[in-house]
Amino acid sequence: MQNKTYRIGEKIFTEGEAGKQAYLIKSGEVKITKIAKDDTPRTIATVKAGHIIGEMALIDNQPRAASAVVLEPTEVLVISKDEFQKRLNNSDQVINLLMQSFTNRLRQQAQQIIELMA
Repeated sequence: MQNKTYRIGEKIFTEGEAGKQAYLIKSGEVKITKIAKDDTPRTIATVKAGHIIGEMALIDNQPRAASAVVLEPTEVLVISKDEFQKRLNNSDQVINLLMQSFTNRLRQQAQQIIELMA
């Protein structure tokens, strides 16, 4: 795991791309956006220190469900897909299934939110 710093306006990751890392926010603020039907990005969440972002793509191996854009200078701890999988594989199988289930629900809810905002 490594530390990385982002400046205001930088994208940490982009909706639709393959997920290769998750990010633990150590300081700063990040908005999570999703592209609406009219091709404009809509903010669906704002997260601060202590939150992990980008984990869904590592859990279900699907493309990124949203983009992460830095709102204020942000420092993160980058967790590689291999490190994440190692930790996941060492956990209880029931926990793995719950995480997959929660991830599927979150993806569906994010899409529903965007549809309601249109």
